[in-house]
Formats: sequence, C-alpha cells, structure tokens
Amino acid sequence: MKQNNQDVRIPFSPEFAALVGVNEALFLQQLHYRLQISKNHNEGHRWVYNTYEEWTHEFPCWKMHVVKRLVKKLETEQLIITSEFNKMPMDRTKWYRIDYEKLSQTCGDFVPFEQTKMVDRVEQKSLSEENILLPAITKELKQTTKNKRYSEKDLATFSSVIEYLNEKAFKRFKHHSKTTMDLLQARIEEGYTVDDFKLVIDTKAAQWLHHPQFRNYLQPSTLFNAEKFENYLNEAPAEMARSIVLEAYTSPTLDFEKGENAYELRIC
Repeated sequence: MKQNNQDVRIPFSPEFAALVGVNEALFLQQLHYRLQISKNHNEGHRWVYNTYEEWTHEFPCWKMHVVKRLVKKLETEQLIITSEFNKMPMDRTKWYRIDYEKLSQTCGDFVPFEQTKMVDRVEQKSLSEENILLPAITKELKQTTKNKRYSEKDLATFSSVIEYLNEKAFKRFKHHSKTTMDLLQARIEEGYTVDDFKLVIDTKAAQWLHHPQFRNYLQPSTLFNAEKFENYLNEAPAEMARSIVLEAYTSPTLDFEKGENAYELRIC
C-alpha cells in the first residue's frame, strides 16, 4: 500500500499483538519509538511525557477514556512505568517509559522491537532519529509537509522562543503547534526579533507568574497576540536585561476590577 505524507503509520506486529493485545501493542510501539528520540532523562532512564489528550492526538481513533483505561492496564501489568517529574506541583502530566525487562519476560523469545535492545537497561549510546528503522505517528512528522512555508531559521526561532517561555513560566507548550507558529511568524514578519520575544516573556512572567488569576495568560496566544505584543514589549523597564531573574521583582499590585491590564510593576 502506498504511504502518503499525511498518513505515517505505526508499525504493527500481529505476533506482538497476540502476546499483549492489539491496542497495547500499538501503544507500546509508539511509546518505544518516542523513547528512542527522547532527550528527557531521569533516574537513569529515558522518559516520554504526554497528557491523555495529547495521546488522543497521536491515536485519533481512541477517545480519552480508552487511553486512560489502556494506560492503567499497562501500569497494572507493569509493562510501562509512569511517574511525574514536573516542576510545578499542579502539573499532573504523566511521564512514561517501558519496563523492557518485564516486557521481555512477557514476550519470551519473541523480540517486539528489533531495531534496539532494551534501551533503558543498556543506555550505552545515544540514539538519534537516524537509528530508528520503523516510522510512527508523530505530530512532528505530520507537521513536516505543513511547515514548508517556514524557513529553517524561522523554525529554530520558534523552538528557541517556546523553550524560553516554558522555562520561565513552567509550561510545556509545543513549538510546532500551527497556531503558535503562525503567531510567531506574523511577529517576525513585522520585524520583531528573538530578543523582543524574550523581553516580553520576561516582563509578563515577572508580572503574572505568582498570581493565580493571571498566570494562565502566560501562553503564546496572549503574549504574541498582534494587538498586545507591542504594548507588552514597551512595558519592559529600560534597564531590564536578557538575564532577568524573576525573583528580582516583587509581585505586581493588581486591581481586578479594572481588568487584565490593570497592574503596577514595582522593582525592588
């Protein structure tokens, strides 16, 4: 069957499905793929983090309750291990890895993943995407053909800006989201630079991060909005440097009766 660019499929092994179940095999194959390219290391293992909603984006045929039940089943069978390594206590996003030793015991002589050998147990070399022989459904791969209008420099800028936002605001936004890329691209075409984006992030994080009513505005759709970005940029104190530390600023005084923009930034 001819494979087009919009239909990147998960490899499927009937033998593997017979051992662990059809949905279980699909989920484990996708998780295995993501583990190979993951740069998230904790406790000596590679991990993948996803919300249940994000898993449904990778498996559009499944509803969220199906994903939850499947994850619970795999946890109970100890084929996957989940944990939380999130910076914010309120962030309940799960981190996942496969227990390759337990999976090996379950599968016996059958090897479900021929391209690598128990990555979490060996960890002898770092794997790149070139090491992966089998494709899988990923949002990144699906975006490949959609991003033709963005230059490599633009894509690098998107990644840099969103990584900076995630670091400053303790978020997990994806730089390859179409809405986010469109917002950033529009501001770039208006002449704004990476430094401008970072200055807006620094300024609004200093004002909003410690206020429950406003911290949710620390998101691309608000910060990089066409009607707000320039005003946010001009709110920054002239002496604010790129290496701004959030703790150097006291929490702003907010008048909630006057709306989102009613605040006063005070410098210690």
